[in-house]
Amino acid sequence: MLRLLYTICAWLLVTQATSAQTPWRLVWSDEFEGPANSVPDQTKWAYDTGATGWGNQELENYTKSPDNASLDGNGNLVIRAVRTASGYTSGRLKTQGKFTTTYGKIEARMRIPYGQGLWPAFWMLGSDIDAVGWPGCGEIDIMENIGREPSINHGSMHAPGYSGGNSMTALYTLPNAQKFSDGFYTFSIVWSPQAVEFFVDGNSYEKVTPASIPPGTKWVFNKPFFLLLNVAVGGSWPGSPDASTQFPQTMTVDYVRVYQAAAPPAISSNGVVNAASFGPDMAPGSLASIFGTELADLTTSALFDVPAGGFRQTSGGTTVSVNGVLCPLIYVSPGQINFQVPWQTPVGKQVDVQVVRDGIPSNSQPVTFKSAAPSAFGVNAVAIVGCVGTLPKVCTLWGNGFGPKSIAATDGVPNALRLAQTASSCKLAFGPLDAAISYCGAAPGLIIDQLNFSYPDGLAAAGSTIAATLTVGDVTGNLVLPLTR
Repeated sequence: MLRLLYTICAWLLVTQATSAQTPWRLVWSDEFEGPANSVPDQTKWAYDTGATGWGNQELENYTKSPDNASLDGNGNLVIRAVRTASGYTSGRLKTQGKFTTTYGKIEARMRIPYGQGLWPAFWMLGSDIDAVGWPGCGEIDIMENIGREPSINHGSMHAPGYSGGNSMTALYTLPNAQKFSDGFYTFSIVWSPQAVEFFVDGNSYEKVTPASIPPGTKWVFNKPFFLLLNVAVGGSWPGSPDASTQFPQTMTVDYVRVYQAAAPPAISSNGVVNAASFGPDMAPGSLASIFGTELADLTTSALFDVPAGGFRQTSGGTTVSVNGVLCPLIYVSPGQINFQVPWQTPVGKQVDVQVVRDGIPSNSQPVTFKSAAPSAFGVNAVAIVGCVGTLPKVCTLWGNGFGPKSIAATDGVPNALRLAQTASSCKLAFGPLDAAISYCGAAPGLIIDQLNFSYPDGLAAAGSTIAATLTVGDVTGNLVLPLTR
């Protein structure tokens, strides 16, 4: 029996080979390769210099000196804040006048400094800042930390009506008192016309959309932005360094990369099918498959959330919705997604199935769901059946789409270990002969269905398989079963 369960689980994960790929196309990067103590690539970076306070009562003087910004010879950029006899010096780099981007994935891998009064940042400003000023240009803070909070990253967006202390912001906190100064972390955003989503090491913690900004304010993020890297010292937010703050302090940047989406996700024509039969009939609560292109960034089957006790509704920026309701995901790859149809999906009328990858929606696939869609998981179109005991043996068929049960189920949560039979009657027929059914309902501990039956006497078949029909309520599905008795 365990071998059969493992076979089904493996089948559910993938029913055809699909290689992992990324839909992102790298359009700009700096890997910071070069000799130690050399300056950053001047074709990519410019300097902000001076000790103006930068509108925040900051204490540092930004310079062009390699003492404040240089390569370390090991593929890293080092921005160094230094205490001097007259105060503090540091580095602030920007791509203004050299590179801008509109939309895409923007990320940097870095290790940041730690200490009272330090203020490292990886951020973006609208390229029209010289014309409209701040905050009219817009600001996106991908990584912003104040040194007295070594485990917290602030992801923020600023624009007229939501700037400064009233920005759209969220926190990402490292677990177990880890510090961002302990190692390298990847800070990124995925930016589309509809949203800006913030990530640390691939973990999403904030999503800002035009609908989520304060009423009466403007979304100013559909235009080019340039990138900035800096380490500020002091200021109205972090406060000044104190006796505990050690200098020099460094922000070490492994890389900065900008990607554009290669193509939007696309569902193939008639590409939403029953995950067991691959036919068009599907029902609420059943497993379904989507076939298409660019559906996800990567391939993953590790989607069961153990603490939550159910399958996740998102995988690396990919979601599936049916009639606007997010679906539990079982397997995700660029070419195929296996998911559970939400139980509340209406039947008998056309609804839309859609994939969203990194904020980019696919085409909508119209599907009409039935109250039941009885089908069986199988190999080479033959149902997986296991039989035990003496004649007449009790056999188990692993099914899909049996419809509502006597115990209500929750989307993405495995069925209870107690038996939950179908709300409608079940009938397994081999021509004029009916099988004896001992159980028809939810498979305990799984999110699929189960049929326990005994083959009827008098079956006549040529070969090792036999055709059958499975009827749940008034809906019938055609099956092929192994002739096992």
